[in-house]
Amino acid sequence: MSAYAQFDDRRLFELIRSGNHDAFTQLVTRYTDQFFALAYRTLGSVEDARDVVQQAFVNLWVRPHMWRPDKAKFTTWFYRVILNACHDQLRRGAKTATVEPAEFDRAVGETFMESHSATKDVADTVAERQHTEWQRHSLRRWIAELPSAQRDALTLVVQSELPQREAAEVLGVSVKALESLLIRAKRNLAQQLAVEQSKQRRDSPLLRNILSQ
Repeated sequence: MSAYAQFDDRRLFELIRSGNHDAFTQLVTRYTDQFFALAYRTLGSVEDARDVVQQAFVNLWVRPHMWRPDKAKFTTWFYRVILNACHDQLRRGAKTATVEPAEFDRAVGETFMESHSATKDVADTVAERQHTEWQRHSLRRWIAELPSAQRDALTLVVQSELPQREAAEVLGVSVKALESLLIRAKRNLAQQLAVEQSKQRRDSPLLRNILSQ
């Protein structure tokens, strides 16, 4: 374990501002996974998400005074930095890679696929797998099509599991406004689900789990 692992973010930044690269490495190690997850959920591309997070950390190393501890805790502030960078990337026409089902399950915090028993009819197994793939594909598409503010609110609260107060601070809105965004996002997803159910005549437990949160 690094000797810097015991230091809180404020102490690490005191060292980073004096040019301590080891302290910066500790900060990157501490937070890369959660910031990459946010970028990945927003962009849908591993490559684009990696580029966004890497560049954000490079900018931070060059200008460590950008974070003001008296204004917000580091993670809250950097979530906002990552989201803004993702929005810039999307406006530039980012590559949107197809997310593999297993990757997407991890991204939304779900382990949806269940193993089938050896005695289960093969036709039923194939049908269930096809339905699961439909759920995943539909959910990816519907979330991507949400207005950006609704998508960000859903990503931060439901997928990244931030407390509503912190998510509201990241987005620069009140908690009440955040709650309104979540309600509208879930309402839009529910409407999409109703339309698809009328076509497929099948339910979507994966989406219903998100709507219930």
